Amino acid sequence: MNFSDIWWAVPFLGIIFSMSFLPLLCPNFWHKYASFVPVFWASVYLASVAYVFGVKNILPAILEPLFEHYMPFILLISSLYITSGGIYVDFPRGRGPLFNVCFLFVGSLVAGWIGTTGAATLLIRPFLRANVGRKHKTHLLVFFIFLIANIGGAATPLGDPPLFIGFLEGVNFFWFLKNLTGVLLITTLGLCLLFFIIDSWFYREGADMREIKLLEKRFVFKGARNLVLLAMILLTVIFCNSEGDAQSNELISYPSLIRNILLVIIPLVSLKITPKEIRERNHFSFAPIREVAELFAAIFVTVIPIIHMLHKGPTGELKWIFDWIAPAGTFMPDRCFWASGLLSSMLDNAPTFLIFFHLTSGNALELMTVKSWILTAISMATVFMGALTYIGNAPNLMVKSISEGYGIKVPSFMGYMIWSVSILIPVFLMISLWLQHAGT
Repeated sequence: MNFSDIWWAVPFLGIIFSMSFLPLLCPNFWHKYASFVPVFWASVYLASVAYVFGVKNILPAILEPLFEHYMPFILLISSLYITSGGIYVDFPRGRGPLFNVCFLFVGSLVAGWIGTTGAATLLIRPFLRANVGRKHKTHLLVFFIFLIANIGGAATPLGDPPLFIGFLEGVNFFWFLKNLTGVLLITTLGLCLLFFIIDSWFYREGADMREIKLLEKRFVFKGARNLVLLAMILLTVIFCNSEGDAQSNELISYPSLIRNILLVIIPLVSLKITPKEIRERNHFSFAPIREVAELFAAIFVTVIPIIHMLHKGPTGELKWIFDWIAPAGTFMPDRCFWASGLLSSMLDNAPTFLIFFHLTSGNALELMTVKSWILTAISMATVFMGALTYIGNAPNLMVKSISEGYGIKVPSFMGYMIWSVSILIPVFLMISLWLQHAGT
């Protein structure tokens, strides 16, 4: 199919703008019908495909993106979410800023290996329980989203969906660990230091010790068998990979088929062997992952025309993007960083990475070698800048929902952005300057 008109981008953009503005403009409508909005835009897209290219092209328009990218993506985050939901962790209460900053730092490291979704859903409850007596808690939620739900995921393809998409496109598993670790550690340590200062300031107001005394004061860890299953997920993704799958003509290869089957079996085993009490204490529910699955099915289907347009480069319908990030035909890492990152902040980062991967090359070997600074830029941007908004990364909304259940005064969409823009944009400006210097 030849998508030669910019109007083919409307369904995809419709999903993004609906997610961004409907909760603000029509909160009651969004609360009742949010799950139908992506379905509506996907239906508009498929109806357009049927009208322009014929009904026979509807099935390929659905199956190709779902099998090639959506299925492994949703299976990975679902398996991490379900398996981590079988682990219950609780810490003694009232430990203060030093405990909190250590928690966030270690949690960021964990996120790089079990995924931002797995780490966020596993750690947000014990983090909130450990601070149950605090009066000011908003900053706890904000920095948790920054570090554990987003930035910490830049270590490996298991950490965050965009890197996993790159892995599926043929990028070596350990390339990200080798090329992103330095800036990841500097960014994480800098944000941890800032958090310690802010948390120490708010800690001066004290805490309600009576509330703390009513709760457990000892360390609790249950569901250890799920740690073995998390390790199995890691090994499955590493070893059940066939480099170049994305470039083959097969819809699905044997290694990817084995990987997908195992990513179904492992969480089923977790559900079977985990005592019901553990998931009840974690308030485990399938609702968050179901919402993510429904939304991303529509996103992965409707993004296909934009990828086709981007493949055309400076002669295509999206010429203005190409002209800005690649003046005179040479891609500039700092501009790739801002373009891919800001787009990630208004939609989820996995499709954004996919778009810029194809825009800048589409060839994994080229991006890992002669264009390594470009791949570094879009990898960091799509992971890091997902923290700018609630809709920038799937775990952000999960953390927000769980925090509301713990009685935290959760910022509004714009209120959260005041926090994120004030704190993160200066950090991203420094990264941009570093990319501008290093990429020349």
